[in-house]
Amino acid sequence: MLKKNFMKLLICDMAGTTIQENGIVYKTLYDTIKCVNPDLKTSEIDTFHGFNKVEVMEHYVKEKNLDKKGSRLLLNNMNKTFTEKLKENYINDPSVTLIHPGLPDYFNDLRNAGMKVALNTGYNKDIQELLINKFNLNNCIDDYISSSEVQRGRPYPHMIHALMNRNNIFDRSRIVKVGDTGVDILEGKSAGCLTVGVLSGSSTKGVFDIVNPDYIVNNIMDIKFY
Repeated sequence: MLKKNFMKLLICDMAGTTIQENGIVYKTLYDTIKCVNPDLKTSEIDTFHGFNKVEVMEHYVKEKNLDKKGSRLLLNNMNKTFTEKLKENYINDPSVTLIHPGLPDYFNDLRNAGMKVALNTGYNKDIQELLINKFNLNNCIDDYISSSEVQRGRPYPHMIHALMNRNNIFDRSRIVKVGDTGVDILEGKSAGCLTVGVLSGSSTKGVFDIVNPDYIVNNIMDIKFY
């Protein structure tokens, strides 16, 4: 599929791509927003898979037509509630696991071949680091970044650009973005990278047929390098 000695940077989404969390993040996001928007339907949240979670909450806060101070206060309270509940769920729910037990070895094989492995996410930094520490992923990755650290989250390419700069890798043809949502693929395309859609998370093949990644596989472990 991909030349191991040519590719230099593998950028992987977290929930649904490297972490199996059975949609907990979107259930928690739905519960948080529904507290201020009782008419919210779960299908509405489905359209925001992969996006910066604060930006999603901000979208619904704007619908309340509050003044600037009221909007900021409401958003801060929602984000605090969301973060605390999601942390609790991720710490205590035994169904939250690596997408595959062999993932650390898979990453380290690629790193031993000269490739760097990085994680990016629509989570805030605290949630991202909670998961990285929970699964000891620092032992098998080179870098990670959250959408909370850049000006705009997906589908904008800012996270990928930051990782490129930090790792001194600027040939976009040698960078692969892997994700389980359409917005992951759009992020990779915006950055000019190769893209791989995985079916282990929230999206079906039909979603990927629309955004047209370079490859579609069932699981990140199915990405073959030769």
